[in-house]
Amino acid sequence: MELLEGVKNSQQWKDCLLFISHRVKEQSFNTWMKPIKGEPSGDQQFSLTVPNQFVADWIKGHFSDIISEAFTEVLGHSYDVNFVISNNNGNCDQTSIDFSPASKTPIAKASANIQKHSHNLNTKYDFDSLVVGDFNQFACAAAMAVAEAPGLTKYNPLYIYGGTGLGKTHIVQGIGNAILENFPNRRVMYATSEKFTSDFITSISDRSTSAFTRVYRDVDILIIDDIQFFTGKESTQEQFFHTFNTLHHQGKQIILSSDRPPRDIKGLEERLLSRFSWGLVTDLQAPDLENRTAILYKKLESEGTNLPENVVRYIADIVSTNIRELEGALIRLLAYASLKNQPIDLELAEKVLSYTVAKERKTIDIDSIQKKSAENFGIDPEMMKAKKKTSNIVLARQVAMYLSRSLTSNSLKLIGAAFGGRDHSTVIHACDIISKKMSNDRSLRDRIDKISASLLY
Repeated sequence: MELLEGVKNSQQWKDCLLFISHRVKEQSFNTWMKPIKGEPSGDQQFSLTVPNQFVADWIKGHFSDIISEAFTEVLGHSYDVNFVISNNNGNCDQTSIDFSPASKTPIAKASANIQKHSHNLNTKYDFDSLVVGDFNQFACAAAMAVAEAPGLTKYNPLYIYGGTGLGKTHIVQGIGNAILENFPNRRVMYATSEKFTSDFITSISDRSTSAFTRVYRDVDILIIDDIQFFTGKESTQEQFFHTFNTLHHQGKQIILSSDRPPRDIKGLEERLLSRFSWGLVTDLQAPDLENRTAILYKKLESEGTNLPENVVRYIADIVSTNIRELEGALIRLLAYASLKNQPIDLELAEKVLSYTVAKERKTIDIDSIQKKSAENFGIDPEMMKAKKKTSNIVLARQVAMYLSRSLTSNSLKLIGAAFGGRDHSTVIHACDIISKKMSNDRSLRDRIDKISASLLY
């Protein structure tokens, strides 16, 4: 889907874009150049329409030479460029960005014999495997800016938020991997909020807090995933507050992810929340049908396989929740076909992914979840809203909250209200507890799957 509908591309600019596309990396072209609309606007003048000032500044700083070359080679003479800021830019923050001269010089790549700092990154998460579209374009652009000039942009910290499975971890780890490629001597540390907390608790038990401090503060780039899980952990928040201050004061890059914007995280200290908003806060949306289709084709490319177009379209149509579910459906289909040694066609896809269709198409409400959960645990559904705290009732209530968050689109506030007027921090706490228990308790996981199935079918 075009980003700037209503602004027409001239044929001259289309020819220039074709020229540029063969001379820059595909990911860079798709992120920065492809969305731009262009047309002649007078004698020796060319207008380029961009979504915001940030993109204009980035194009000026990084693509002016290749654009000038395209004008000369394709159109036969040079043009003066005039940038036009479109009003069709959604709700993205518009922030200009300054780079030091060093950020515009060629970047040395890592040699094979350089030993990299221990970073905890998954190397499969890179920018080349990202599909960039309307749903994540601004976040990806900011991520690439940070990767090319860590600590030098105004995007410090960079705070990316969005729902489950929309690609937050891919983007933040992609930044870390790109930095290691661009700047092999930079020290990058990636950790989930749970790992940060666990490491801190261990350091207290082992009386090695100084070692913990060195690990998390003696870095150039710190990436913390799912920052919302610091909620209610006062000592961890205190430790992270000082870590944040130390790194930010030294001009080190901080990258954070969460499932919600800072202002919506309850249970975190105000001084932390205010710091999270010092740089850039940007979100990820759910991809539309065209972007979901592009994501599937990208995944098929990485898997080294192909599917009929109608099968790809079918999967993209039935899975509209998030990218993780989308890729999961594709992997399920490929695995089934491989095990059964069957060719993949639309009929097979419909058979294998019938569960996904049920999950996507059937409407589930909190009341139904409460009743099914209460039935499974053998309690009165009214106990879901009561204040009683016997272990069986508490577990049933937490499971129902977990399912309400997983199977409905209701906000945390609405879910809490449906459980006797509890606040959304209680819902978060319940979801955290159930997630941890499910990873260690197979019987509980099977029990929850059974409740889910009874709701979905």
